[in-house]
Amino acid sequence: MSVVPAPAATVVLLRERPGGFEALLTVRPATMAFAAGMHVFPGGRVDADDGSPSLVARSALDGDAAALRLGGDMEPDAALATHIAAVRELWEECGVLLADSPASTALRVEARAALVTGSADFATIADDLDLILRTDLLVPLSRWVTPPGYPRRFDARFFAADLPADRAASIASDEVVAINWHSPRAALDAMADGRLGMWLPTSATLQQLEHVRSSDDLARLAPGPLGPVSVEEVAADVVRIVMPAGGGVAGQPVCAYLVGRRRVVLIDPGDPTGPGLERCLEVVAARGGSIDAIALTHVDPDHHAGAEALAERLAVPVLAGPGGGRELPYDVAEVGDGAVVEQCDAGLTVLATPGPRPDHLAFLVGEGSAVLAGDLDGVRGARSIPGPADEAAWAASRARVAALGGAVIRLGGHPAGPSGSA
Repeated sequence: MSVVPAPAATVVLLRERPGGFEALLTVRPATMAFAAGMHVFPGGRVDADDGSPSLVARSALDGDAAALRLGGDMEPDAALATHIAAVRELWEECGVLLADSPASTALRVEARAALVTGSADFATIADDLDLILRTDLLVPLSRWVTPPGYPRRFDARFFAADLPADRAASIASDEVVAINWHSPRAALDAMADGRLGMWLPTSATLQQLEHVRSSDDLARLAPGPLGPVSVEEVAADVVRIVMPAGGGVAGQPVCAYLVGRRRVVLIDPGDPTGPGLERCLEVVAARGGSIDAIALTHVDPDHHAGAEALAERLAVPVLAGPGGGRELPYDVAEVGDGAVVEQCDAGLTVLATPGPRPDHLAFLVGEGSAVLAGDLDGVRGARSIPGPADEAAWAASRARVAALGGAVIRLGGHPAGPSGSA
């Protein structure tokens, strides 16, 4: 029987520096049973008490507002409890309390120690300190669901929050041995060089935040209304599955493609929340086939976020363009121009198409019936802030795909229209 994911909340604490934002990462003790030695954002399980009437009454947001901010896919009570859990976990693990209170600093320090040791619960402390919980300072980012098969599973909502000007981070919990500030790029480079261990939700979130330069930028990443999973056969041996939460962000649809008949390659499974991945498995099983590899047009989170979970589950490789593996905390097979993807029985050839990213690839199906062109059409993730593009390389890549001829069906990485961005 599959373990039901427990609701959880994670907070990316940010501070502004001249070169951009830095994010706080905590280091887990090497002795922990879960995430030992890993660098993670503060967070944890949503407790039953996080939705207590006394805490709800002290929240700056009500349940309806909390649910709307998360994209409308949670009941109001659960959405507000998740916001409150985020405030509590951030205070427990890092000593940063997103709350207004007339209490002195000394009383807050004493109360935090009581919370960490379990000698007082959060609701009692909130009453004693007369807290107004600033749930409105949390900016929702994404949702990550641990895939089936794990003994511990979480359905985690990720938030961002600015470090208040009068607060400093500190350690009081035995679940944290160190806290460090990193720019997203520095942390990702340290991961790539083997100096810092991270799991995919952490590294993908840092990718999403790398090019944020202001609070307005941060707000652009927030979830929107969650759309449906849709399935359509769009060319011979090609099925498009539109997943509604690329990078875990509701309202950011991404087009995944199943290519093949019996030996199938799945391209760009960018939604880690579950339903889109399950739909891929159902479609392939109904045809009597199997997914034998996963391929990525590029390694932006809205294209790769569901790949690792499914690859582990199916024991299949993930294929990415040259250099793309540095952005990912797991092993991939990098493929270059002209490579033939042997795991596909419909014929699948790699075309190097740099521009949106240096590692960007397109995939030519069969003898040229269709080309899966990723983001070459200029439609990017609706709730993403992409990095700088190489416009000259992009123009050359577009010209290369155009030269394939008008009979070749061109399939993009995102649906065109209001849900995409040009």
